[in-house]
This record gives sequence, C-alpha cells and structure tokens, in this order.
Amino acid sequence: MDIACVIHSLDGGGAERVMAGLATRLAQRGHRVTLVTLDDGATDRHSVEGVVRRPLDVMGESGSPIAAIMNLRRRVGVLRAAVQDIRPDVVLSFCDRTNILAVMAIAPTGIPIVISERSDPAEQTLGRFYSWQRSRMYPRADRVIAQTDAAAGYLQSILDRHSNRRRPDKVDVIASAVDAPPLVSDRTIATTNRRIVGIGRLETEKGFDRLIEAFALVHRRHPDWTLRIVGEGTKRPDLESQVRQLGLQSHVTMPGWVRPVWGELAPATVFVLPSRYEGFPSALMESMAAGVPSVSVDCPSGPGAIVNDGVNGLLVADNVDGITGGIEQMIQDPPHRESMGRTGTEVLQRFGWDAMVDAYEQVLSEASALPGRSAR
Repeated sequence: MDIACVIHSLDGGGAERVMAGLATRLAQRGHRVTLVTLDDGATDRHSVEGVVRRPLDVMGESGSPIAAIMNLRRRVGVLRAAVQDIRPDVVLSFCDRTNILAVMAIAPTGIPIVISERSDPAEQTLGRFYSWQRSRMYPRADRVIAQTDAAAGYLQSILDRHSNRRRPDKVDVIASAVDAPPLVSDRTIATTNRRIVGIGRLETEKGFDRLIEAFALVHRRHPDWTLRIVGEGTKRPDLESQVRQLGLQSHVTMPGWVRPVWGELAPATVFVLPSRYEGFPSALMESMAAGVPSVSVDCPSGPGAIVNDGVNGLLVADNVDGITGGIEQMIQDPPHRESMGRTGTEVLQRFGWDAMVDAYEQVLSEASALPGRSAR
C-alpha cells in the first residue's frame, strides 16, 4: 500500500513517538509511506527510517477568530494539495485537531481516511468550535481508532448520533506499543539514588503540579529523596514558582526534554504518572519496560488497562493524597517495590509493536479496499 501518515509534528511525547515508530515499521513491511506534518519539521524529536518526510509548515498562532478561520482554510487547502500530490491508497491521521483537519481536507477527494484518537475524548478540552467540528467530521472518516474501550465508547456515541455518517459502523480499539529499552534499570544503583521521576509535557492535564504537591508532603518525612520532572511545556513557569514557594529548589529538577528517555529512567528509584487524564500513557509503559517500579493515578483512561495494582505497579486514587500514599508505599516497602518493578517488564509482551502494526495494517488495508473509495 501507499500510505500517507498525518500528524501535527514529531516534536513531543507519546503520540509523536508512536506515529514515528508505526510509520517506520509499516515502511519496513514493504509499504510506501509518506509522513506529513503540519509543522516545518525543524524541531523533530523522533526520527523515521525508510519514510518520505513532508513537512507543510502551516502551523502558527491566529491573532483573532477571523484569522483562525482563514488559517484553518489555508491548512485544509495545503494538506489537501499535498495528499493529492502523494496519491496514497489510504491516509492515517493521528490526534484530535489534526484528525478534524485531515477529514475536512481529504474526505472530499475520495481517498480513504483512517483517524486515530490519541487522548481521552471525554476529557480532552477542544473548545466549542473544535468539539462541534469533531461531531461533524469524525463520522465522515472511513475508520475510527481509539486506544481504550472507554475512549471507543465515547467516540461510538458520536458516530451513533449521526445517521448520515459515511462509513464507520464501530470504533476499532488498538492499544499503543512500547519500545524495548536499550538499557534496563540497574536496581542496585537506582535504589540508592532515592530519586522519583515523572516524564511528560508540562501541561495542566499531565498533573505535575499534583506530583510536586505530593512530593512536598513526602519530603517532610524523607528529606533525602529528590524529584526529577522530564519534559517541557507552557506550565513550566507555574511549576517552577510552585517549587520555589514550597522551598524545594534543591530537591526538584526540571531539565526539559531529554532524549533518549531511557537515560532518565534507568537511575530512577520510582516513576510516577500523576496525569489528570491520558490516552494510553507511553511514559508509564516505558518506565515499566525498563524495570522501574511505577506508581500511576487511576485516571481516565489507559493506566487501568496497563497496571495490575500491587502486582506490576501501584494504581492509586486520582488525587494528591493517592499520589502521596503511593510514593510512601514504594519508599517504605523496598522488597515489594522491586518485585513490582521486575514484574512490570511484562508490558513488552502485552504491548509489543508487532501486534499493534498488524492491527493498523489490517484496518488500513480494509479501508483502502472499500468500494468507490480511491482516488488512484
């Protein structure tokens, strides 16, 4: 198949990592793959191999509602022209706003389009305009993919409300995949570090303000422990201010994005996912794959499908008290902590790349073969 993959950028976390990995593996299976991004490609943090890279450079802020509408129309036009030039058998789009844009651009061309939701659509705030457009555009896709049953149920409700939907009768569920770590945590060293690590975008939904608050409570009883938050985002000034107000400057570090992430995970004594909601958290799976004992809040949606509480990690209440209690349990019971870390590596078998690529390949093949759905 000739496949065009569309995403906003390769500058970021889980969705971008999975798109880069999926595109590369589809190309390795003999498909001709072009990866289209809306940005200019200058800040890519994830690489692809055997894939044609096509950045469109149509990102940018809009200064007014009128400018926003004009920019949307321009992006639709540029994306449509690019895909028509590529002439793929099928298009695969990742992430909510990009999915909306892609359906707007591609549905009228006759080229089949598959969209994949990478967050929790019940929790992710899109604003009134894009929420409305999602309800209009998603039913016009040929196939819709979610990462969890909960997300699929929400998206199914959107499809079911629109009797004029073009193709998808149901939402496919395909879980994300985790890379095999190039190095596994040396627990002899990591346990002496007394280091808690969190990884993700510094945005409200990732909940690092809650992690800092929980760490402040833990630090009163365990002053030799430190916290390291790896990532970047618009909430950095707020988080740095919070650290200063709590007097934790000497105990909390935020180095920004560090690649590869394994170098940050290997020395970690404990990993914590404090998110308010997730899609299917890559950072959690990466920490477990590396053998790092992991604490995750039981937020919507994803962690509950990954963590078996008390067996391969801790699944705690979705609040500061839950995070605090989970960290305390990890600190106070090292044998159980290390046992969960060893068991956690089983995510490599449950969420391997081969199964994920097989599932996407099947959906893309079925979409490309739909009658009357080809521009080639």
